[in-house]
Amino acid sequence: MDIRFLESLIAVVETGSIAAAARKQGLTAAALSGRIKTLEVQLDAKLLSRSAHAAKPTAACLNLLPRAQKLIKQAHLLKFDIDDTGLSSRLHIGCIATALTQFVPSVIEAIQTKAPRAELLIKPGASSQLYNLLVAQKIDAAITTAPHFELPKSIHATILSNQQLVLVRKYPSQASLKNQLLQSPFIAYDKTSWGGSRVYQSISQLNFKKNILCELDSLETITELVDENLGIAILPEWPGLYKHFKHLDITPLNELGHNLPHRQIVFLSHTLSEPQKLLEIAKNSIIASL
Repeated sequence: MDIRFLESLIAVVETGSIAAAARKQGLTAAALSGRIKTLEVQLDAKLLSRSAHAAKPTAACLNLLPRAQKLIKQAHLLKFDIDDTGLSSRLHIGCIATALTQFVPSVIEAIQTKAPRAELLIKPGASSQLYNLLVAQKIDAAITTAPHFELPKSIHATILSNQQLVLVRKYPSQASLKNQLLQSPFIAYDKTSWGGSRVYQSISQLNFKKNILCELDSLETITELVDENLGIAILPEWPGLYKHFKHLDITPLNELGHNLPHRQIVFLSHTLSEPQKLLEIAKNSIIASL
């Protein structure tokens, strides 16, 4: 069985159509359809339910997908098994957007220096999304907001930073925080996200009414809206604030007389991930840069 045919099947499942999967793989729709038909003959099962513009996996297809994904992963790892040092394999790390420029450069430099034959893949994403990928072993590690639940034994967490909460506004104000939250439109960090949930729980302790304008799961976008003078925000003190928005008024809440819990950023790794030596290099490079 050709692993590439399994990759084509998974591409169809992920995109929802033969045409989209063909574009993703650089094939013609006819060539990709041929691959699927070959698989169906080899497995003696119908794998896709086709309509005019869509293709959905059958029950048989859904049953074989987990093993197919493992086969593809193992096939890609074959070439790395030749190197018994463990330093020429693939390392796939997920990272939340606001931590990319803070932690990823040190990882890139360390891998380039200590394991130049390794393949390093960086996947941006939200904390919850990256965590799910890590648990499913689709990535090897993730830099995320600290989860609000107990981690399984297979996931190890290392604290990288503690980010205090800050009030972000276009211009300074002499008004109390309570009055500013009441009088100014408040752009909230989405409380359904991991990071937003932490911030929401913290500022709820203040028991101040807020004039909420909207909720967003993007610190960069929230800060852009503040820069447009559309409202104020309470955010974790991520490094990009001072790099890209130093012209704004950024005041730690503890300077306003409110000591609230910090947001933690953590390095999560899977104990069953193949490239353990590369994971150690990546984690240690980040720790050394702090």
